Amino acid sequence: MMKNALTIDVEDWYMTQDFNFPYVTWDKYEDRVEYSTNLILDLLLEVDAKATFFVLGCVAARHPELVRRIVQQGHELASHGYTHQMITQMSKEEFRDDLVRSKTLLEEISGVNITCFRAPTWSITESSLWALEVLEEEGFLYDSSIQPFKTHLSGISNAPLAFFHPKVKGKTLRILEVPPTLFEIGPVRTPFAGGLYFRVLPYFIVKYLLQTVNKTRPGVTYFHPWEVDPGQPHLEVSTFTKITHYAYLKNNLGKIKHFLHNFQFCPLKELIVETKEYPVFELS
Repeated sequence: MMKNALTIDVEDWYMTQDFNFPYVTWDKYEDRVEYSTNLILDLLLEVDAKATFFVLGCVAARHPELVRRIVQQGHELASHGYTHQMITQMSKEEFRDDLVRSKTLLEEISGVNITCFRAPTWSITESSLWALEVLEEEGFLYDSSIQPFKTHLSGISNAPLAFFHPKVKGKTLRILEVPPTLFEIGPVRTPFAGGLYFRVLPYFIVKYLLQTVNKTRPGVTYFHPWEVDPGQPHLEVSTFTKITHYAYLKNNLGKIKHFLHNFQFCPLKELIVETKEYPVFELS
């Protein structure tokens, strides 16, 4: 059975772009990330599966024991930045400061070297490709920030579906890009392997799509701790946000459990073959 990468973006319910609350106001909201992340860690321990946890620096600062549990349980620790600000809304200097602050803190808490990164909301886009060069300069070996599917917030529609080395302004970078998995039918690309898409789609469809993908390549799935926490505060928001954030939270942990039983999962780093020649793709 082909292995797939299981990835978890460790952020709390109020930190997402669904609500877009300013970072300076986050202390006003109920902190539930330790509780919800432990639900996922307990499940992974039960089914003997390992994952890559992309942890926000601000979460690590508040919950260092959670970071230590992730590492002690044998999972890969990676950076999700410090404040969950989209890179498209940051300058190069601001991004570097945020990145280094997160990397340094995670390494101090865990004692492990942080070499993998995922941007909040897949926000390495055509306008922020410079971030890939910053990541390489700061010692990151691989990245999972480019969604090969365009949304109103992010994505690069023609980016490769499989792992690749990005070429930016004529320069081929050493860093390896690891995109989230999509299913492609002709010119149509369909997300299914994480987030809202996983929650909304019937499980038999998700299962079929990943089985089909696995005939040619591994999958890269992604979840958030708040997606298994139906007890989080329910705010008065637009119908669109009610769907994107709150839909199908109640049964999602059980659905993920089925997923973990039906497929073989591992951290991202286990899928990367150091001796393999990955293709180069020019992004600009």
